[in-house]
Amino acid sequence: MSPIADNVAAVLSDIREVSRRSGRADSPRLVGVTKMRSLDEVRALIDAGVDHLAENRWKSWQERLLALSEELLPSLFWHFIGPIQGRALKQFYRPCYSLDTLDSLSHGGLLSRLAMESGSPQRVLIEVNVCRDPGRTGILPENLPGELEKLAALPGLCLEGLMVMGPIPGNPQSPSAADVFSEGASLFGAAKRTIPSVATLSMGMSEDYREAIRWGSTEVRIGRSLFEGMRP
Repeated sequence: MSPIADNVAAVLSDIREVSRRSGRADSPRLVGVTKMRSLDEVRALIDAGVDHLAENRWKSWQERLLALSEELLPSLFWHFIGPIQGRALKQFYRPCYSLDTLDSLSHGGLLSRLAMESGSPQRVLIEVNVCRDPGRTGILPENLPGELEKLAALPGLCLEGLMVMGPIPGNPQSPSAADVFSEGASLFGAAKRTIPSVATLSMGMSEDYREAIRWGSTEVRIGRSLFEGMRP
């Protein structure tokens, strides 16, 4: 096996083991984050069985679609995980498999219009700034209930869940991963009771996915550990 295939196997095994130790009957979906990676690395990830992939720039995502062979594309599910910028959205938008970083009602309105014009519904996750970090995008938790219903009502959008970023590693002023993910889980539970289509809680990256799994994440976004190997 290639080094990337070995890394994928190790990460998947760890996800299953952490899920089991957490008392879960299921395991979260693995989303491979391919931003800044070469096309050969992306192909190796796909060959290793990773079929959910994520990019953080529209142009990069479209370049991936053009570069990968036609026979591969139908088996892949792409996520957009970058910050939404209105100008870029107007210039580059095409229906994405899932846009996981919807962060405001204004961006939701623009995305709704573009999705309606395209004729294809757009799956979205709402990004929630649970850390309350002013340097990050996302809806603040205290504003989520009101924004949730407004975003869910926009035509052309299918609201499927929430996306939560963990704390900044090494920042003593950030809340703990447990605090962030426990609040994310609580917000997700409330959202599910309000919006029937909500089923996805995307939490956890290479440095904190184990804690996210313990709090019920249904999807983890892993990049570095898949390409460079797991760290203790």
